[in-house]
Amino acid sequence: MKRRGAREATMDMMTELLEAVSADVAARRIPGAVLAITDNGSLIDFQTVGTLDPHGARPMPGDAIFRVYSMTKVFTALATLLMVADNRLRLADPVTRWLPYFTGTRVEDSGALRPPTRPLLVEDLMRQTAGIGGGYHTSANIKPYYEQAELRKYDHKAELPTLDDVVRKMARQPLATDPGTVWEYGMAMDVLGRILELADNRPLDGIIEQRVCRPLGLRDTGFSVPAEDMDRVAEPFVTPPGLVTHRERPPWLSAGSGGYSTAIDFAKLLCAIASDHDGQLAIPALGPITRQLFTDQIGPLAGGGPDYIPGPGYGFSYGLHVPSNDPTWAALDPNAQTVGWLGRAATSFVHHIPSGVGVVLMTQCYGRAVHYRDQVRSIVARHQATSWI
Repeated sequence: MKRRGAREATMDMMTELLEAVSADVAARRIPGAVLAITDNGSLIDFQTVGTLDPHGARPMPGDAIFRVYSMTKVFTALATLLMVADNRLRLADPVTRWLPYFTGTRVEDSGALRPPTRPLLVEDLMRQTAGIGGGYHTSANIKPYYEQAELRKYDHKAELPTLDDVVRKMARQPLATDPGTVWEYGMAMDVLGRILELADNRPLDGIIEQRVCRPLGLRDTGFSVPAEDMDRVAEPFVTPPGLVTHRERPPWLSAGSGGYSTAIDFAKLLCAIASDHDGQLAIPALGPITRQLFTDQIGPLAGGGPDYIPGPGYGFSYGLHVPSNDPTWAALDPNAQTVGWLGRAATSFVHHIPSGVGVVLMTQCYGRAVHYRDQVRSIVARHQATSWI
C-alpha cells in the first residue's frame, strides 16, 4: 500500500471540514469559522467561512481573534515544561514549596475533613489530578464550598479579582479527593499560573510571551486584545451575560482559561511541536517537551471524575488529550490517535500522531465545544484511515 498524495488527501479533508462548519453557519449556529491544516510541521491549507460576528457585515478574516478558554492550558503547560528544563521548578515540587498557604489543605471525605494521604504536587496541577474544583461540573462533595466562596473558572468578565486573590481563596477550600487519585477538571492550572509567576519572578502574561509566544512566532496570543485589534474579535450568536474582551491586562491572569488567540497562531504551535517528514523539529529543544506532551500521564485514572472531557480511548498529559496508555480504556476507541484540546467557546485543535496531520478549528459557540472537537477528530481519523491505497 502507499499513501495518496498529501495535497489530494488534504483537499478532501478540508472539503468535508468546510461542509460541516458551513452547514452550521447556514443553520445560524455559528456566525463563521477559521480552519487550518498542518502536515508534518508545515501549514498546508487555511480557509475561512461565514462572518466575524452575528451582524454579518464583515466576512470572517483569517486573522480573527478568539477567546480560547481552556486551550490556554496548552500555553501554560509549554511554559511550565520549559521552566522545568531551565531548572526554575520541578514537577515533583510540593505546591507548598511555592505557596505556603496550601499547608493546611484538607480533603473532604464523607462529610469530614482530613489531611491528604500525600502532598499536592506541581505535576498534579498539570495533569488535573489535584482534587481542585471550580469547573462547570465540580465534584458534588466540594461543590457547596466553591459556591459559598463564589469560586468558578475564569469567564472573560469585568471586575475580576487578582490571580493571587483567587489562588489564596482556593487554598482555603477542601480537595475533592486525595492528590493523584481522580481526574478533577477544575481550576488547578490557575494555581500553577501563580507558581510560575513566583518561580520566574514576573507576571504570567510576560512568562507566556517570553517563553512560548515569541520563540514560536505567535503574534496574536495573550490575555488581552490591544485596542487597535478589537475589530478582529469574533463573537457568538448567543453571548453569555457579562462577557467582555479585555483591552488591557486583566487582574486575573487565568492560566487555565484566560487566553485569546488565532487559528494561525495555533497552527504555528502545531508546526512547532510536530516533527517534519524526516522526524526533525523546527525547534529541536522542544523534542523532550513534545514527548511529555504526547504521553498519557494519568493511565488508569482515565474516565474518572465528574467531567471527563478527553472521552473514551483518550488519556491526558499536561494540558492535552492523548491516546490512553490504559489497555481497558484505550480499547473503547481504537481510533483514538490524536493529541489536542478544546475551549469552552468551541475552539479546538487535533494532531493525528501516525500521519502528522493537524487541524485547527476556531469559532465561537457556547454549549457545543465537545461536539465540534469530536467532529474534527472523526473527520481527521476517517481521512487518515482512507489515505492509504
